Amino acid sequence: MSTIFRTSTSSVLAAAIGAALLSACGGGSDSSSPDASLDDATATAYAANATTIASDAASATDSAVLAAQAMVGVTAAASTGDGMASALSAHALAATTRACPGGGTATVSITGGTPASQVNGQLDAGEVYAVSFAACSGAAGVAAIDGALAMTVLTATGDASNGALGLSLTASDLSVTLPRGVATLNGTVARTVSASTGTDGVTLLTSHLTAPSLTLTTHYNARASSFTLSAIDIQRTLTLAGGVPQSSSYNGSHTLAATLPNGAFSYTVATNGSATYSAAGLPMSGGWTITLPQTLLGIVIANGTATLTVDKGKDGSIDRTITVPVPTLAADAG
Repeated sequence: MSTIFRTSTSSVLAAAIGAALLSACGGGSDSSSPDASLDDATATAYAANATTIASDAASATDSAVLAAQAMVGVTAAASTGDGMASALSAHALAATTRACPGGGTATVSITGGTPASQVNGQLDAGEVYAVSFAACSGAAGVAAIDGALAMTVLTATGDASNGALGLSLTASDLSVTLPRGVATLNGTVARTVSASTGTDGVTLLTSHLTAPSLTLTTHYNARASSFTLSAIDIQRTLTLAGGVPQSSSYNGSHTLAATLPNGAFSYTVATNGSATYSAAGLPMSGGWTITLPQTLLGIVIANGTATLTVDKGKDGSIDRTITVPVPTLAADAG
Protein backbone atom coordinates (compact mmCIF):
# COMPACT_ATOMS: atom_id res chain seq x y z
CA MET A 1 0.00 0.00 0.00
CA SER A 2 3.06 2.26 -0.08
CA THR A 3 2.65 2.72 -3.87
CA ILE A 4 -0.37 4.45 -5.38
CA PHE A 5 -1.15 3.74 -9.01
CA ARG A 6 -2.32 7.01 -10.49
CA THR A 7 -3.26 5.39 -13.80
CA SER A 8 -6.20 3.49 -12.39
CA THR A 9 -9.15 4.94 -10.56
CA SER A 10 -10.09 1.46 -9.35
CA SER A 11 -6.61 0.98 -7.90
CA VAL A 12 -6.89 4.23 -5.98
CA LEU A 13 -10.27 3.16 -4.64
CA ALA A 14 -8.92 -0.24 -3.65
CA ALA A 15 -6.02 1.36 -1.81
CA ALA A 16 -8.37 3.66 0.08
CA ILE A 17 -10.60 0.75 1.10
CA GLY A 18 -7.58 -1.25 2.19
CA ALA A 19 -6.31 1.60 4.35
CA ALA A 20 -9.73 1.97 5.97
CA LEU A 21 -9.86 -1.75 6.75
CA LEU A 22 -6.35 -1.71 8.19
CA SER A 23 -7.24 1.22 10.43
CA ALA A 24 -10.44 -0.50 11.58
CA CYS A 25 -8.43 -3.58 12.58
CA GLY A 26 -6.06 -1.49 14.72
CA GLY A 27 -3.10 -1.49 12.36
CA GLY A 28 -1.28 1.39 10.74
CA SER A 29 -0.55 4.68 12.48
CA ASP A 30 -2.02 8.14 12.80
CA SER A 31 0.62 10.85 13.03
CA SER A 32 -2.01 13.27 14.38
CA SER A 33 -2.40 11.20 17.58
CA PRO A 34 -0.45 12.66 20.52
CA ASP A 35 1.15 9.27 21.24
CA ALA A 36 1.96 8.37 17.62
CA SER A 37 5.65 9.12 18.24
CA LEU A 38 5.96 8.65 21.99
CA ASP A 39 9.56 9.42 22.98
CA ASP A 40 11.36 8.20 26.10
CA ALA A 41 11.10 11.51 27.97
CA THR A 42 7.35 11.75 27.40
CA ALA A 43 6.79 8.10 28.32
CA THR A 44 8.73 8.64 31.54
CA ALA A 45 6.68 11.73 32.41
CA TYR A 46 3.45 9.83 31.78
CA ALA A 47 4.66 7.00 34.01
CA ALA A 48 5.75 9.40 36.76
CA ASN A 49 2.30 10.96 37.00
CA ALA A 50 0.45 7.67 36.62
CA THR A 51 2.28 6.18 39.60
CA THR A 52 2.06 9.18 41.94
CA ILE A 53 -0.82 11.61 41.33
CA ALA A 54 -3.75 9.36 42.35
CA SER A 55 -1.77 8.12 45.35
CA ASP A 56 -1.02 11.72 46.37
CA ALA A 57 -4.70 12.68 46.00
CA ALA A 58 -5.71 9.76 48.22
CA SER A 59 -2.95 10.62 50.70
CA ALA A 60 -4.12 14.24 50.88
CA THR A 61 -7.69 13.08 51.48
CA ASP A 62 -6.70 10.66 54.23
CA SER A 63 -4.47 13.27 55.90
CA ALA A 64 -7.26 15.86 55.93
CA VAL A 65 -9.84 13.47 57.38
CA LEU A 66 -7.42 12.26 60.08
CA ALA A 67 -6.63 15.87 61.02
CA ALA A 68 -10.35 16.71 61.08
CA GLN A 69 -11.07 13.72 63.34
CA ALA A 70 -8.30 14.80 65.71
CA MET A 71 -9.69 18.33 65.86
CA VAL A 72 -13.23 17.09 66.48
CA GLY A 73 -11.84 15.35 69.55
CA VAL A 74 -9.89 18.43 70.68
CA THR A 75 -12.92 20.70 70.17
CA ALA A 76 -15.25 18.37 72.04
CA ALA A 77 -12.91 18.07 75.00
CA ALA A 78 -12.39 21.83 75.18
CA SER A 79 -16.11 22.52 74.84
CA THR A 80 -16.97 20.20 77.69
CA GLY A 81 -14.20 21.66 79.82
CA ASP A 82 -15.47 25.17 79.16
CA GLY A 83 -18.92 24.20 80.38
CA MET A 84 -20.33 24.70 76.90
CA ALA A 85 -22.06 21.34 76.59
CA SER A 86 -25.15 22.43 78.50
CA ALA A 87 -25.53 25.45 76.22
CA LEU A 88 -25.41 23.48 72.98
CA SER A 89 -28.26 23.86 70.55
CA ALA A 90 -29.87 20.73 69.16
CA HIS A 91 -29.12 22.12 65.73
CA ALA A 92 -25.50 23.28 65.75
CA LEU A 93 -22.27 23.59 67.69
CA ALA A 94 -20.91 27.07 67.00
CA ALA A 95 -17.66 27.33 65.10
CA THR A 96 -14.71 27.02 67.46
CA THR A 97 -11.03 27.58 66.69
CA ARG A 98 -8.47 25.42 68.48
CA ALA A 99 -4.73 24.76 68.27
CA CYS A 100 -3.81 21.61 66.34
CA PRO A 101 -1.69 19.03 68.21
CA GLY A 102 1.23 19.39 65.79
CA GLY A 103 0.93 23.16 65.19
CA GLY A 104 -1.42 25.55 63.44
CA THR A 105 -5.15 25.88 64.07
CA ALA A 106 -8.45 24.50 62.87
CA THR A 107 -11.95 25.92 63.10
CA VAL A 108 -14.69 23.31 63.47
CA SER A 109 -18.46 23.69 63.33
CA ILE A 110 -21.05 20.90 63.58
CA THR A 111 -24.66 20.57 62.51
CA GLY A 112 -26.91 17.54 62.71
CA GLY A 113 -26.73 14.76 65.24
CA THR A 114 -27.75 15.46 68.82
CA PRO A 115 -26.31 17.73 71.54
CA ALA A 116 -24.76 14.67 73.14
CA SER A 117 -23.23 13.30 69.93
CA GLN A 118 -21.80 16.68 68.98
CA VAL A 119 -19.57 16.71 72.05
CA ASN A 120 -18.58 13.06 72.24
CA GLY A 121 -15.38 13.65 70.26
CA GLN A 122 -16.13 11.30 67.36
CA LEU A 123 -17.94 11.28 64.04
CA ASP A 124 -21.54 10.01 64.20
CA ALA A 125 -24.05 9.29 61.45
CA GLY A 126 -26.12 12.34 60.56
CA GLU A 127 -23.52 14.89 61.61
CA VAL A 128 -22.20 17.48 59.17
CA TYR A 129 -18.83 19.13 59.80
CA ALA A 130 -17.22 22.24 58.36
CA VAL A 131 -13.49 22.35 59.10
CA SER A 132 -11.19 25.20 58.14
CA PHE A 133 -7.45 24.50 58.50
CA ALA A 134 -4.62 26.99 58.93
CA ALA A 135 -1.22 25.24 58.78
CA CYS A 136 -2.80 22.52 60.92
CA SER A 137 -0.90 19.32 61.70
CA GLY A 138 -2.47 16.44 63.59
CA ALA A 139 0.86 15.30 65.04
CA ALA A 140 4.57 15.84 64.63
CA GLY A 141 5.66 14.38 61.31
CA VAL A 142 2.17 14.62 59.79
CA ALA A 143 1.37 16.78 56.76
CA ALA A 144 0.41 20.40 57.42
CA ILE A 145 -3.02 21.32 56.02
CA ASP A 146 -4.67 24.55 54.87
CA GLY A 147 -8.08 25.18 53.34
CA ALA A 148 -11.56 23.82 53.97
CA LEU A 149 -13.12 20.38 54.25
CA ALA A 150 -16.85 19.69 54.52
CA MET A 151 -17.76 16.24 55.85
CA THR A 152 -21.16 14.58 55.94
CA VAL A 153 -21.17 11.40 58.03
CA LEU A 154 -23.34 8.83 56.27
CA THR A 155 -22.55 5.80 58.44
CA ALA A 156 -20.48 5.26 61.58
CA THR A 157 -19.63 2.34 63.84
CA GLY A 158 -17.03 2.02 66.59
CA ASP A 159 -14.47 4.80 66.99
CA ALA A 160 -11.42 6.28 65.25
CA SER A 161 -9.17 3.43 66.47
CA ASN A 162 -11.43 0.49 65.70
CA GLY A 163 -14.44 1.34 63.60
CA ALA A 164 -15.82 2.22 60.19
CA LEU A 165 -17.09 5.38 58.50
CA GLY A 166 -18.94 6.31 55.35
CA LEU A 167 -18.30 9.94 54.40
CA SER A 168 -19.14 12.44 51.70
CA LEU A 169 -16.29 14.93 51.49
CA THR A 170 -15.98 18.25 49.70
CA ALA A 171 -12.55 19.86 49.53
CA SER A 172 -12.22 23.59 48.83
CA ASP A 173 -8.63 24.72 48.17
CA LEU A 174 -7.54 22.00 50.57
CA SER A 175 -3.73 22.17 50.52
CA VAL A 176 -1.66 19.39 52.05
CA THR A 177 2.11 19.58 52.43
CA LEU A 178 3.41 16.20 51.27
CA PRO A 179 7.08 15.10 51.13
CA ARG A 180 7.09 15.89 47.37
CA GLY A 181 5.60 19.37 47.82
CA VAL A 182 2.19 20.98 48.20
CA ALA A 183 -0.90 19.33 46.69
CA THR A 184 -4.22 21.20 46.60
CA LEU A 185 -7.54 19.37 46.23
CA ASN A 186 -10.88 20.67 44.98
CA GLY A 187 -13.96 18.52 44.51
CA THR A 188 -16.28 16.01 46.12
CA VAL A 189 -15.38 12.41 46.91
CA ALA A 190 -17.13 9.50 48.61
CA ARG A 191 -14.95 7.70 51.13
CA THR A 192 -15.57 4.58 53.16
CA VAL A 193 -12.89 3.59 55.65
CA SER A 194 -12.32 1.01 58.35
CA ALA A 195 -9.74 1.35 61.13
CA SER A 196 -8.12 -1.47 63.05
CA THR A 197 -5.57 -0.85 65.82
CA GLY A 198 -3.41 -3.63 67.21
CA THR A 199 -2.02 -4.04 70.71
CA ASP A 200 1.24 -2.51 69.45
CA GLY A 201 -0.60 0.74 68.69
CA VAL A 202 -0.22 0.39 64.92
CA THR A 203 -3.38 1.38 63.05
CA LEU A 204 -4.39 0.02 59.67
CA LEU A 205 -6.75 2.24 57.66
CA THR A 206 -8.45 0.63 54.68
CA SER A 207 -10.33 3.12 52.52
CA HIS A 208 -12.26 3.17 49.26
CA LEU A 209 -12.49 6.45 47.34
CA THR A 210 -14.82 7.10 44.44
CA ALA A 211 -15.53 10.34 42.59
CA PRO A 212 -16.73 11.40 39.15
CA SER A 213 -14.11 14.16 39.06
CA LEU A 214 -11.75 16.22 41.21
CA THR A 215 -8.80 18.48 40.60
CA LEU A 216 -5.33 18.32 42.12
CA THR A 217 -2.93 21.22 41.73
CA THR A 218 0.67 20.40 42.56
CA HIS A 219 3.73 22.47 43.36
CA TYR A 220 6.53 19.91 43.09
CA ASN A 221 10.18 20.61 42.31
CA ALA A 222 9.55 24.30 41.53
CA ARG A 223 6.85 23.33 39.00
CA ALA A 224 3.13 24.13 39.15
CA SER A 225 0.77 21.72 37.39
CA SER A 226 -2.98 21.08 37.33
CA PHE A 227 -4.52 17.62 37.10
CA THR A 228 -8.11 16.48 36.66
CA LEU A 229 -8.83 12.98 37.94
CA SER A 230 -12.11 11.46 36.74
CA ALA A 231 -13.90 8.11 37.04
CA ILE A 232 -11.92 7.56 40.25
CA ASP A 233 -12.18 4.15 41.91
CA ILE A 234 -9.29 3.63 44.33
CA GLN A 235 -8.78 1.39 47.33
CA ARG A 236 -5.99 2.42 49.69
CA THR A 237 -4.45 0.91 52.80
CA LEU A 238 -2.46 3.15 55.14
CA THR A 239 -0.33 2.02 58.09
CA LEU A 240 0.05 4.51 60.97
CA ALA A 241 2.20 4.37 64.11
CA GLY A 242 1.60 7.08 66.67
CA GLY A 243 -0.55 8.85 64.10
CA VAL A 244 2.38 9.08 61.65
CA PRO A 245 2.16 7.35 58.22
CA GLN A 246 4.58 4.43 57.80
CA SER A 247 3.62 2.99 54.42
CA SER A 248 0.66 2.62 52.08
CA SER A 249 -0.68 0.64 49.17
CA TYR A 250 -3.41 1.21 46.63
CA ASN A 251 -5.13 -0.35 43.68
CA GLY A 252 -7.71 0.93 41.26
CA SER A 253 -8.22 3.03 38.16
CA HIS A 254 -8.87 6.60 37.01
CA THR A 255 -8.55 8.89 34.03
CA LEU A 256 -5.88 11.55 34.34
CA ALA A 257 -5.83 14.79 32.35
CA ALA A 258 -3.15 17.38 32.96
CA THR A 259 -1.94 20.84 32.10
CA LEU A 260 1.81 20.93 32.68
CA PRO A 261 4.48 23.59 32.17
CA ASN A 262 5.64 21.76 29.03
CA GLY A 263 2.35 20.48 27.58
CA ALA A 264 -0.86 18.59 28.25
CA PHE A 265 -2.10 15.00 28.12
CA SER A 266 -5.01 12.71 28.96
CA TYR A 267 -5.01 8.94 29.53
CA THR A 268 -6.55 6.15 31.57
CA VAL A 269 -4.41 4.34 34.13
CA ALA A 270 -5.06 1.23 36.21
CA THR A 271 -2.95 -0.72 38.64
CA ASN A 272 -2.17 -4.36 37.98
CA GLY A 273 -2.87 -5.63 41.48
CA SER A 274 -1.69 -3.61 44.46
CA ALA A 275 1.07 -0.97 44.38
CA THR A 276 3.06 -0.13 47.51
CA TYR A 277 4.53 3.19 48.68
CA SER A 278 7.01 4.37 51.29
CA ALA A 279 6.13 6.76 54.10
CA ALA A 280 7.33 9.58 51.82
CA GLY A 281 4.93 8.50 49.05
CA LEU A 282 7.66 7.02 46.85
CA PRO A 283 6.39 4.05 44.77
CA MET A 284 8.20 0.92 45.91
CA SER A 285 6.59 -1.91 43.96
CA GLY A 286 3.68 -2.67 41.66
CA GLY A 287 2.45 -2.56 38.11
CA TRP A 288 0.39 -0.06 36.12
CA THR A 289 -1.04 0.14 32.61
CA ILE A 290 -1.54 3.47 30.83
CA THR A 291 -4.00 3.35 27.92
CA LEU A 292 -3.41 5.96 25.21
CA PRO A 293 -5.24 6.23 21.85
CA GLN A 294 -2.63 4.17 20.00
CA THR A 295 -0.27 2.93 22.68
CA LEU A 296 -0.22 0.83 25.83
CA LEU A 297 2.46 1.93 28.28
CA GLY A 298 3.28 -0.67 30.92
CA ILE A 299 5.07 0.16 34.18
CA VAL A 300 6.64 -2.26 36.64
CA ILE A 301 8.47 -1.02 39.74
CA ALA A 302 10.73 -3.35 41.73
CA ASN A 303 14.07 -3.10 43.53
CA GLY A 304 14.36 0.65 43.04
CA THR A 305 13.91 0.53 39.27
CA ALA A 306 10.94 1.40 37.05
CA THR A 307 10.71 -0.61 33.83
CA LEU A 308 8.53 0.91 31.12
CA THR A 309 7.32 -1.04 28.09
CA VAL A 310 5.93 0.68 25.00
CA ASP A 311 3.39 -1.23 22.88
CA LYS A 312 2.62 0.94 19.86
CA GLY A 313 -0.50 -0.22 18.08
CA LYS A 314 -1.66 -2.08 21.23
CA ASP A 315 -1.04 -5.42 19.52
CA GLY A 316 0.77 -7.12 22.39
CA SER A 317 4.20 -6.59 20.83
CA ILE A 318 6.68 -4.53 22.87
CA ASP A 319 8.41 -1.99 20.67
CA ARG A 320 10.93 -0.82 23.24
CA THR A 321 11.77 -0.89 26.95
CA ILE A 322 12.88 2.01 29.14
CA THR A 323 14.44 1.67 32.61
CA VAL A 324 14.54 4.55 35.09
CA PRO A 325 15.63 4.70 38.76
CA VAL A 326 12.54 5.22 40.92
CA PRO A 327 13.80 8.51 42.48
CA THR A 328 14.35 9.89 38.95
CA LEU A 329 10.88 8.77 37.92
CA ALA A 330 9.26 10.33 41.00
CA ALA A 331 11.13 13.60 40.38
CA ASP A 332 9.28 13.90 37.05
CA ALA A 333 5.85 13.84 38.75
CA GLY A 334 3.81 17.02 38.77
